[in-house]
Amino acid sequence: MPTKTILKLSPSSLNLFFECPRCFWLRFKKGIARPEGPSSTLPRGMDYTLKNHYDHYRAKGLPPELEGKVPGRLLPDVARVNEMRKTSFGFQVNDQVWFGGALDEALEIPDASVVPLDNKTRGFPPKAAHWTYQKQMSGYTLILREKGIATKNVAYLAHWFLDHKHMKPDDPLAFHVKVEEVSTDPNEVRKVILEAADLLKGDMPPIGHRSGADGDEPCAFCTYREALLCLKEQNVSPPVCGTGPCTSCAILRRGVA
Repeated sequence: MPTKTILKLSPSSLNLFFECPRCFWLRFKKGIARPEGPSSTLPRGMDYTLKNHYDHYRAKGLPPELEGKVPGRLLPDVARVNEMRKTSFGFQVNDQVWFGGALDEALEIPDASVVPLDNKTRGFPPKAAHWTYQKQMSGYTLILREKGIATKNVAYLAHWFLDHKHMKPDDPLAFHVKVEEVSTDPNEVRKVILEAADLLKGDMPPIGHRSGADGDEPCAFCTYREALLCLKEQNVSPPVCGTGPCTSCAILRRGVA
């Protein structure tokens, strides 16, 4: 890990830039993060459990749930795997930016390339992969490449999920597994890293319009924040302010009516 760094980014924090440049600017320029509510400990517990599960089967190649669903085998180099699982796994982009993040797991495919394997736990069968997953996997591919590890522009998502419609009465909590191959674009991520760093050199950008797969939806956090600021300035309730020209407060009014 570099000792002098102006900006430290990861695939997950870079997703914030994809979702909303203003929220990204507030987080890294002003230290104002999006509010978070209470969260379940189950996903983190599953993360640790799956990593132990993979480690148990590493010498055999693959855990039984992944056999026939992914190419190659789990990366056999335990020391390398432990290095990849640390948040310090990354590289210096330039003299101002460092980029890195911890991988869940990695596969060594038949041509000896190493590609990311990421676990996604769900309570229901997965549908289309969330658009941010491809961005996240592209970031991991970039990290592997810049660390001098032979890789390819591909990653695998292992969806571990419950299916109450096909539950086994004698084993109701048995997880199903579906694997999805994702094409990655590390060059795009490198470009976006530089764009994100440049954004922080300027003034606060307008409300983001990237908070969806098609980028058409305004950022809900920013919209709510603007509505609250408007209420504070006018010192009125949402129904009164919402009858005027303030679009943000009109949106808030609809939400509280």
